[in-house]
Amino acid sequence: MKSRVRFALAILLAVGLGSWLAYTSLGGSLETYVSPAQLASAHPGTYRLNGIVAPGAPGDAAAQAESPAGLRFVVRDKKVPAAHVTVLYRGTVPDTFRDGREVVVTGKMQEGTFMADRGSLTTLCPSKFRAKAAAPASDPGYGSAGT
Repeated sequence: MKSRVRFALAILLAVGLGSWLAYTSLGGSLETYVSPAQLASAHPGTYRLNGIVAPGAPGDAAAQAESPAGLRFVVRDKKVPAAHVTVLYRGTVPDTFRDGREVVVTGKMQEGTFMADRGSLTTLCPSKFRAKAAAPASDPGYGSAGT
């Protein structure tokens, strides 16, 4: 009888841990990416906002993000420059955060402002997304052994 109880407890524990693992690993993928233009017509919920930091982002962003007031900046749409949204963020600010940088931040719209989740700000490095230039085919000295 004890072995059946132990087996049942082991199965319940395995199911519980498996469920928790599935929930935590899928949690980020359940949030939809939106641009500022799409955010205006989106249903209430949590979204990953993707756009470009508009000119006027504060230079002391890290200090403001840790203050009680938080960091306010504007994100504009990549395809529709007239579309923009104000973001309120608290948490760590990446070193690469500045005007013109592409960012992704997770949060919800509240009263016309995108309220970002703490620590969810990510900047995308533009050099990682550019096509690499091909090496010239007639590079003098490239592969030559006698020079």
